[in-house]
Amino acid sequence: MDNPDFTRSGAEAGTPAHGGPHTTTYHVHIDGHEVAVHEQHPTGDALLALSDRKPCAFELIAEFKHRENDVIEPNETVDLADRNLKRFITAHKEIVTITIEGSPYTIERGKRTVAEILDKVGKTPDTYALLEEKDGPPLPLPANQPVDIQGCEVFHYQVQSGGSS
Repeated sequence: MDNPDFTRSGAEAGTPAHGGPHTTTYHVHIDGHEVAVHEQHPTGDALLALSDRKPCAFELIAEFKHRENDVIEPNETVDLADRNLKRFITAHKEIVTITIEGSPYTIERGKRTVAEILDKVGKTPDTYALLEEKDGPPLPLPANQPVDIQGCEVFHYQVQSGGSS
């Protein structure tokens, strides 16, 4: 016999489908892609991870049928059984998080100077080099070229070495 709570179309965010006698799988849509979630109250961070997005660069937005959309914070939980929940979308944050020497810092997304980034840790390009960790060991960034910040970048700094040869 069909349970009326499970008759919604698969196009809806929180469409449950039984995975066994004590489990429910929720089929949710994030940015137009359907993903299976095996808990009723996942965190925003867990849902972002299912869409290969990170909270340091993206925010998760829940779209509802009969009320305003909600931005879901990384540690906030969402009730996937909410019948008004339609779907989720992600959006680039304007203020993103970067990591410098293992500590998080917020900065505006877009082209930033090396000086702006070093200023977060009280350093200047006159005495410190900024290095970016990207697919390998940290590499120095030219102080006179902008750095494209999208969020989640990892930086290090070191004392400027030597003078001219």
